[in-house]
Amino acid sequence: MVTPKELEDRIRVRAHEIWEREGRTYGNHEGHWHRAKEIEEEEQAGLPKNNHRKAPLRR
Repeated sequence: MVTPKELEDRIRVRAHEIWEREGRTYGNHEGHWHRAKEIEEEEQAGLPKNNHRKAPLRR
């Protein structure tokens, strides 16, 4: 069991990783936070990991 502070720290790190993976663009910090929170909650619940990466944009 993780403490609320530990969970928040893990979410913050994961959101930062998502931001970096998506090219460090600004304006979607809430989206990154919510996706990171969802991933952490799934891992805490022991759910199978899903691929949370967005599909590449087609040009």
